[in-house]
Amino acid sequence: MVKIGRDLTLKICLFGENNVGKTSLIQALIQKRFNKETKPQTFIDIEIKDLTINSSKIALQIWILKFDFQFEFFFPIFLRGTSGGIFMYDITNYSSISNVEKWITTFKEGLSNDRKKIPLLLVGGKVDLYKERELSRKNARKISKKYNFLNYFECSSKTGQNVEKIFEFLARSIQKHEDYFN
Repeated sequence: MVKIGRDLTLKICLFGENNVGKTSLIQALIQKRFNKETKPQTFIDIEIKDLTINSSKIALQIWILKFDFQFEFFFPIFLRGTSGGIFMYDITNYSSISNVEKWITTFKEGLSNDRKKIPLLLVGGKVDLYKERELSRKNARKISKKYNFLNYFECSSKTGQNVEKIFEFLARSIQKHEDYFN
């Protein structure tokens, strides 16, 4: 939590395998557009999204973690001060969720001791490609429950389905978890 010209800034980390739609999700959230030519960058990308929750002006500082496990030693550096997280996978690519346990373990190990139980969401992207689905909602809910995600969403960066809802839900969950706004 940091105050910078708003009532509060919350740091959100978005992580998962490459090519699952992390950058597209953030572009849909912030720029309200979809670009199918999005190219992944190295390490991190940081974007800001302003929200109003319970009459408080909140800035979500969204850190998109874009690297694989060969660079996991960077996690503790990038995760400092994290208030919430989103593990994203591609519903049309079963292998994009196959490392969920390793991602969650690495993510939680990278958090400071006072942040080990922050709200985490499981998000399946590319729901507009439902005809190509490789992971059912039922199985995704089982995975969500098994790894103690706070909630499970599916979204489409292309259509905008659930894009804002995910971040508003996470911000409100952080609010309840941290009691920042009371």
